[in-house]
Amino acid sequence: MIIGAHVPTAGGLETALKRGQEIGAEALQIFPSAPLQWKIRGWSDEACASFKAEWPKHFQQVIFHGIYLTNLAGTSAENLAKTKTALIETLTLAPKIGVAGTVFHPGSYADGQIGPKDQVKQIIKEILDATPKESMLIYENSAGSTIGGKLEDLAWLINASSDKKRVGVCLDTCHAFAAGYDISTLEGYEAYVKQVEQLIGLENVFCWHFNDSKFGLGEKRDRHENIGEGKLGRNAFGFILNDPRWQKRAGYLEVPGFDDQGPDQKNIEILKSLLKK
Repeated sequence: MIIGAHVPTAGGLETALKRGQEIGAEALQIFPSAPLQWKIRGWSDEACASFKAEWPKHFQQVIFHGIYLTNLAGTSAENLAKTKTALIETLTLAPKIGVAGTVFHPGSYADGQIGPKDQVKQIIKEILDATPKESMLIYENSAGSTIGGKLEDLAWLINASSDKKRVGVCLDTCHAFAAGYDISTLEGYEAYVKQVEQLIGLENVFCWHFNDSKFGLGEKRDRHENIGEGKLGRNAFGFILNDPRWQKRAGYLEVPGFDDQGPDQKNIEILKSLLKK
């Protein structure tokens, strides 16, 4: 399995390359822009071309994490338009730097369910229709209080997508645990993967997010912790890393880091130590 990490781009794309190499990451996840701003600023054509030529020398994959503001199920017409624009701009930017997919949070629940299903389906279609065919839209599971809290949500999103070859899911370990899926034991992990296989299809799992959880099972709190320092524990990561079904997938760290500077070498070394030789 490929061990990746979310890395900063402050100062330019070269920052991501430098940080990734410093911590020993095998793949990179980056934001396309400031995550709490609607405008997708991106980078100059020259910077994009340079990064696209350089990153394959050091890493196996680069993905985007979309901005945090998007909500396919929102009730505000203005914010829906902004959501669509932001995702179209992100998926249009992606091929310019060789990004394989854009992971994002699908949106808010209405009474614990996906509310305006026709609206969600239509926006997904409009986003896919308006963006390059090689750009993938990746739905992330949630910690239980928003869309993606149930695997059935992700299954519905895949089925609702107008071009199923261009969509997939990202499974976040902290979110799964917080939502009530006990992947801390081998029995629980195998049961979770069986559900993923039955509801979503293993072929639709694009990547994982590797995060321990500050809070307990089913508490619906999205608070990441360093690997082995939280309530989830190291074992779950060993199950995933050594599962041949994920051999060609990447798992991206989004942890606070032992020095509070984000994903770091120590977290990567912990994950590598869990790999069976």
